[in-house]
Amino acid sequence: MPSNSPSERSNKARKAALSRWDGKGTVRYSVDEGVLAFAGMEFRCAVLDDETRVISGTEFMRVMGIYRSGALSTRRTEEDGIYLPLHLAFKNLRPFVFEDQELVESLRSPIRYRDIKGSVCEAIPGQVLRRICSVWVRAHGAEVLGKSQQRIAKKAEVLLEALADVAIISLIDEATGYQKRRAHDALQIILAAYISPELLPWQKRFPISYYEHIHRVMGWPYDASSTNRTAYIGTLTNKLIYEKLPPGVLEALRQKNPTNPATKRRKRKHHQLLTKGVGNPHLEKQIAAVTTLLRATPDGNWKFFETLFNQAFPPPQGDLFSGLELEGLLPTEHNT
Repeated sequence: MPSNSPSERSNKARKAALSRWDGKGTVRYSVDEGVLAFAGMEFRCAVLDDETRVISGTEFMRVMGIYRSGALSTRRTEEDGIYLPLHLAFKNLRPFVFEDQELVESLRSPIRYRDIKGSVCEAIPGQVLRRICSVWVRAHGAEVLGKSQQRIAKKAEVLLEALADVAIISLIDEATGYQKRRAHDALQIILAAYISPELLPWQKRFPISYYEHIHRVMGWPYDASSTNRTAYIGTLTNKLIYEKLPPGVLEALRQKNPTNPATKRRKRKHHQLLTKGVGNPHLEKQIAAVTTLLRATPDGNWKFFETLFNQAFPPPQGDLFSGLELEGLLPTEHNT
């Protein structure tokens, strides 16, 4: 028999499918688990170490009322290298499975994972669940199902009507608590891009014009020969510049560059802790944008500037400063 004959290729494909389930294949690990309550049903679900969102295959069978039998088990592995899990391993479902090529492709690479208790589970990826339900619904519409199978199909129809590929991912994230981990991981990616692991050499980042125009707009006297800045300037700079960097960056800078309790000053400038490629370029763009708005503001008209700033950089809620905060920023001797 030729080595590339259809029969031999089919045999190799069957062996490949079996090898993924003989205990030698890759087994993923769950990082978060929970119970997904949806459409009046509850499924055990998990997020795996590669961020795949899954439902336990055994749990799916239990909820849907699919019971294991000897005859069913003998049909778990079919031709063409396709592994048919128990919830699809019925002869009358086979034509409807092969109508969906994306489902077929997912069955070529079945997923197993080890849950928090250490048990190895068969997984149904969240985005595949609709396709599995669709097989049952289409088979029901073709009137090829037995009486007990029809009850399963009706549950599948309820799920299919309620599900969307994106929705199931979000629901699993919520049920497992993975959304908190995902938000934390996303923040770490942002901080890695903005916060430098090494202290950068000091370099002037804030031009004199930035300070000059703040004093002019606030109605404060300005001494160009002095490099001393009041605490009010620091507060304004946080509001106008650093708080407009991605959320979490300013807090990370404060943690890495804390205030000395004795002197009430920080040892370094915040911008020395920003990265060259992302953090400082963003900082410089923000400084330039704010300085432009300050230039366009009449002398002593902070409210005018506040309006311009809020239009350019809308705050999450409320005004940039309340009237009470503004009064606190204006030293009595410098008021006009």
